[in-house]
Amino acid sequence: MIVIGIPTMGSIPTKVVGSIGKIIREYGQQVELFCTNHSLIYDARHTLFQYALESGADLMFIDSDIIFTPEAFGQLLRHKKPIVSGLYYARAFPSEPIAYKVVKPKTLFRSKPELVQLKHDELEPFMEVAGVGLGFCLIRHEVLQAVNIEGKNPFEPYGNMGEDFSFLLRCRKKGYKIFLDTTLGLKHVGEFEYGK
Repeated sequence: MIVIGIPTMGSIPTKVVGSIGKIIREYGQQVELFCTNHSLIYDARHTLFQYALESGADLMFIDSDIIFTPEAFGQLLRHKKPIVSGLYYARAFPSEPIAYKVVKPKTLFRSKPELVQLKHDELEPFMEVAGVGLGFCLIRHEVLQAVNIEGKNPFEPYGNMGEDFSFLLRCRKKGYKIFLDTTLGLKHVGEFEYGK
């Protein structure tokens, strides 16, 4: 089973609801929708993480501001990777990919880890990356089990990183690789629909 986990701030755009409805119709008993509303995104993700873990399920994060097609969900499933994400772009001009090629560790002269963002011309159709946003990301149950530590939130921000990159850094420390499919045509909804 796959838990479709949607962290929200109280509402979900109509286009996103329509796409989720199509997934539920197509996959039926294989998926379960679970939305949560928290003021802190890392607490929202942790609630969804715990629910999938206790259900013995995989977890598909879909942020409430990501527009996608049902085919994009199926494509992530077909990759059969422990962690695989679709590519989406930042809600800003110029809109850059939310994907990172390297995490530079803390050093004597740099007190916080540093993420190096991928540029559009560096993207391949399917590639291994150091980190991504969790807005459209499939995480298999084995990964949830590996990073689960009783009483700890694996999404707790680490250094200057957001909850998504902090979580994936913890996954990488457990030996998991992160893969990115750049072909899914996802849109990040803000004042505009941001994409390639």
